Amino acid sequence: MPRFARPKPLGACSECRAITDLLEQVNHRCSRTVNGRRCAGIYHSNLSFVWDKCQACGATGRVGSQVCSECKGMGWHLT
Repeated sequence: MPRFARPKPLGACSECRAITDLLEQVNHRCSRTVNGRRCAGIYHSNLSFVWDKCQACGATGRVGSQVCSECKGMGWHLT
């Protein structure tokens, strides 16, 4: 069965550059933990970011039956 490319993520953190595809997280504080503390960044919408397809998985988020380790299953990289 062919895999289709995932849509581009909806946002990225302004501090740690974590990406999200959940609309509920856009314009809210990042939930990622960095060095034992909660990140102070805000998820901003993807309109101001340039996204590149993950070369390892072809933007599908999976390599074979495994989640792609390059993009952590998102299919896209923030440049």
